[in-house]
Amino acid sequence: MFVAIKKQQSINNKKTTIIGDTTNLFSKVFYKVLYSNQKGGEFLLGLDLLKDSAKRDLLYIALTKLEYLFQDLVIKDKCTTKYLQKNGEKLFLNLLSQTCEDFLYQQYGRKFQINPRTLKNTIYTKQLLTDIEILFQVPISILVNPKTSEFRSVYYPVYKTASKQFIEALLDNLVIEISNCLIFFIVVNFSYIYLFRQRIFRSKFLSLRNIERFKNNFIWQIRLKKQVFKPANIYENSYRIYILRTTGITTRLIYANRTAQIKSMQNSSLFIIGFIELRDFLNSRLDEITYVLGSGVRFILTSVLGRFVGLIWRGIIDGLKNNN
Repeated sequence: MFVAIKKQQSINNKKTTIIGDTTNLFSKVFYKVLYSNQKGGEFLLGLDLLKDSAKRDLLYIALTKLEYLFQDLVIKDKCTTKYLQKNGEKLFLNLLSQTCEDFLYQQYGRKFQINPRTLKNTIYTKQLLTDIEILFQVPISILVNPKTSEFRSVYYPVYKTASKQFIEALLDNLVIEISNCLIFFIVVNFSYIYLFRQRIFRSKFLSLRNIERFKNNFIWQIRLKKQVFKPANIYENSYRIYILRTTGITTRLIYANRTAQIKSMQNSSLFIIGFIELRDFLNSRLDEITYVLGSGVRFILTSVLGRFVGLIWRGIIDGLKNNN
């Protein structure tokens, strides 16, 4: 009995240590949410629609919900690779719906019931779910163990272990993607209500015309990412993440092993890969042709033309000698 109690105390102490260590990471992200939520990149963000106060509120709620979820998983001994692989999608959708409900309640004082299945049917959510491992499962698992096998399967050998800065960047990306996803859902389902737009949208987006223009551009960017940028990133073993900085929200490409995703690509995505291969092939041949032409021109200039100039110069010298 005493041994069992000591073992349980040891487990509880370990859980407390894990939660305590991650609290510092979440605190850093919380600070950046308050002071660096301005746009700083070229990509269109759903957050661009919101007033500064609403933007901070959404990011703050998303991060708070994420921290609560992580702590709950640790306490219940569910923060394991096996559990996250099996339940990752369900956990992520519940996180989305709870964040959305809390944000809408905070802004309007009214409780909205958001069905996770409804969220799942949006194109933005579908796009995020195709990257559920990199986006959600890996950041959660490495909060417990920075050297977890799931992390190494995706980021090794470029990143041998998850540093605090690297984990922080993945948390930044997860929170921003959650927020963008919810803004897309809100725009599609609630933007036709003027009082809704008046409460949280920037003044330039109060008119339906500007909202529809933004929505169309946003959808176009999502499809462009899905059909063009994502296949290219998968083929190059890279992953684009959003990062919170003091200068704003920026993007960065990091290494990620995504070989397995190539097998599940659609024909349109495979076409992009084929185009990249063709471009690489043509660029290589163009380099070879340029090298050959350059070598030929250099040979002509140094050998043929050089000798010709030498003969002329020699003739001039001989002519001068004869005149003398």
